[in-house]
Amino acid sequence: MEPAELEQIYKNAREDPSLLSTINVDALLEKIEGTSYLENRTIDDISRDIFEAIDSLGLPQETAKTYCEKLSGYRVVDKICDLRNGRLVRWIKRVSSLPTLTNGGLLMNMKIENSGVQLLCKNSTNRFFNVKFDDCVLFQKLTMEEQIVLMANSI
Repeated sequence: MEPAELEQIYKNAREDPSLLSTINVDALLEKIEGTSYLENRTIDDISRDIFEAIDSLGLPQETAKTYCEKLSGYRVVDKICDLRNGRLVRWIKRVSSLPTLTNGGLLMNMKIENSGVQLLCKNSTNRFFNVKFDDCVLFQKLTMEEQIVLMANSI
């Protein structure tokens, strides 16, 4: 499938969910490498994971609601093997006295060190920085293809 074709399918599926029944989900999953974290999952499952992750931080209700809204189109990443380089990540530090949702950055690389896993990210001003995976609740942006698979799994 060409990117323009996928974009049109995504747009049509968002407007008319009945079109999802014509999508070959298995073929789409084969095209997206290493997507075991999507198997038999729906958008509702992903949303529930985000809510549970944010709820576990004990944030005020209004703040938690705002964060959940801002993380629409993301997924919680709790295993390193589910991270994909080149995709946008956002996080909330667990150890912070006032946990805040970061603007994030593009995940460029992962380094396993004695102190834990370090994620090398790049922000919108091309500044590189490290984030300690174990200290954060991490969220990664879903691609259009992943969102189509999740919508198709819902029917």
